[in-house]
Amino acid sequence: MRNEKYFLHPVHDWQKRYEALRASFVDRLPAKVIADRFGYSQSYVNLLRHQFIHEKIDFSEPVPEGKIKRRKVDALTRSKICNWREHRLSAGEITQLLSEEGIEISIRTVERILAEEGYPKLPRRSRLKLGLTVKGAHVPEPSRMIHIDELGSRRFDCQDAGVFLFSPFIERLNICQIVQKAGLPGSKIIPATSYFLSFLALKLLGTQRYAHMSDHSFDPGTGLFAGLNVLPKCTAMSTYSYSLDSNQLMRRKRSGGIASNSQIATPNRGVDL
Repeated sequence: MRNEKYFLHPVHDWQKRYEALRASFVDRLPAKVIADRFGYSQSYVNLLRHQFIHEKIDFSEPVPEGKIKRRKVDALTRSKICNWREHRLSAGEITQLLSEEGIEISIRTVERILAEEGYPKLPRRSRLKLGLTVKGAHVPEPSRMIHIDELGSRRFDCQDAGVFLFSPFIERLNICQIVQKAGLPGSKIIPATSYFLSFLALKLLGTQRYAHMSDHSFDPGTGLFAGLNVLPKCTAMSTYSYSLDSNQLMRRKRSGGIASNSQIATPNRGVDL
């Protein structure tokens, strides 16, 4: 027999999303409170709000079986969804990555595709693995392109300003052209050159693991090196890395090698990053 626990402790995913959105729009609770209550991350709560506002989530009564009109998802998007699940990303995280590429589909659609492809649900993750912050902690901004007009007379405190010593060499090598010739992919939010420079910044700073990306999450100076407000998050960087194929990497290596050989005055000496 059902009682108030059905509403206070929702079991079904769609019901949890409904109660989370109701708490946000009707009860006007902060995103952190909602995230803690329903086991979400704050960024996921914000994503739910965005999808609801833009009518990407439908809570209307389900239509009778046999009359369900489902959104068609092309083979390329299906392949991306499956590939990201192989790397243990949740439906919410996959939806967020698709949104960054300009593909707007609902979380329920992603869950349906994963079920159709035979993927089981991920086990419930701990608050730490979900990325929930402790009370009072700051949440880094999402990465995005930053234009020169936005800077004006702003000054940045940068803990790793040494990366800018490499800027003249980047200019001489014409990195933008190398990235373009290699056909490296970009997203709607972060272009290919910014991804490349983000990886280069990590290499120059000696950051060996994506898990240590958070060390630079609040440094706008390091982000500026890549043409961004801040460097991309761990999930974005690792996902991008997995998306590259051997042909793209080989083209980049050849283009970079030819350019560097023509620019370095002493070809017998290497470049110590």
